Amino acid sequence: MIHYYYGDGKGKTSSANGALLRAAGSGMKCALVQFFKNGSSSEIRVLKESGADVYFCDFQNMRFFSKMNDEKRAAVIRSHNENLKKVLKGSYDLIVLDEFADAVLSKAADEDLTNEILSLSECEIIITGHAPCDRILGVADYITEFKCVAHPYQKGITARKGIEY
Repeated sequence: MIHYYYGDGKGKTSSANGALLRAAGSGMKCALVQFFKNGSSSEIRVLKESGADVYFCDFQNMRFFSKMNDEKRAAVIRSHNENLKKVLKGSYDLIVLDEFADAVLSKAADEDLTNEILSLSECEIIITGHAPCDRILGVADYITEFKCVAHPYQKGITARKGIEY
């Protein structure tokens, strides 16, 4: 089954990671693949301790993909595709693809690998992203939209360690 959490509201990644912890706690083999993130989020340590395999872009100073130069953008795409290949070989019970919808929409993930991931039938897949992606909406079994009503960022409060990352 494919779960798709998208929208401009807070909590998509936290919900996906909570489901991963639940699955890992029940003995399932789990993986997290982060797109456009460098593994510096506070939950990474706990997810690894749960036995989950965790993959991310191994770059310091990750910036917005659209603001990267061509060389950096190509390196990020290579990293995303390498991580997708790793998770496809892993025979997992549950895979979280964090910000994958954004990678698909911005063409930062290979189309053939995307199709292969979306056609996996032997595991649960949880995908997060900001904008709705028709490709994912068309195959998802669970679809949840997260809508922002208010956020501290709107008042100039930046992301806080342990709360937003």
